Amino acid sequence: MTYCMSDLHGERDLFEKMLEKIQFSSQDHLYILGDVIDRGPHGVELLEQIMTSANITMLLGNHEQMCLSTLGLHQEIGARELWRQNGGMGTYRTLLYRRTPRQRHAILHFLAGLPDHLDIAVNGQNFHLVHGCPGPDRETRIWGRVDPNATSPDPDTLCIVGHTPTVFLSSSPGSAFSIWQGNGVLDIDCGCGNRNEPLRRLACLRLDDMAAFYVGPIENESSQ
Repeated sequence: MTYCMSDLHGERDLFEKMLEKIQFSSQDHLYILGDVIDRGPHGVELLEQIMTSANITMLLGNHEQMCLSTLGLHQEIGARELWRQNGGMGTYRTLLYRRTPRQRHAILHFLAGLPDHLDIAVNGQNFHLVHGCPGPDRETRIWGRVDPNATSPDPDTLCIVGHTPTVFLSSSPGSAFSIWQGNGVLDIDCGCGNRNEPLRRLACLRLDDMAAFYVGPIENESSQ
């Protein structure tokens, strides 16, 4: 089976619960649409787990880009402050003080090689996977946000995104965060990393049959 998640934001406990819930095995493949790090406590550990998993493919998110802009080969002025404002200091301290230079280099090298989008097909259905928003340039694909009127750039392709918590697109606020679907676009960022939000969940979409699975701090998580 082929699965898709996004925006783990360091919540390794929810990630492990999800892998158990979907009975993820070596015969399956998982795509993660970026933003594995920051906000939650275990982003670096999640990266290391992904790096050693042959059947997990990760895309670049804006939080990984902020990490690269701060600690990578092409450091940018003001990048550290932007990263700090977006919950990156836990990741920053872990990489600098709790990993050896060799370990840190391996992680940064891994991040630098991540794609910012992927096109795949599952059971004859085409999918465009991207962290932020489908678009012609890297900036849009990493930082852009879909809105309630978003449509797929290709009528024969379903576009799956993260980055924008679905609560901002949903017409039913007050309920547990759920996958949002527009005109050929699905947003699967259900709020992981916002530790003060009890309605947040980690969502997982099975691309073979479009079944959705959820785990979170609330009771009675369910699949649909």
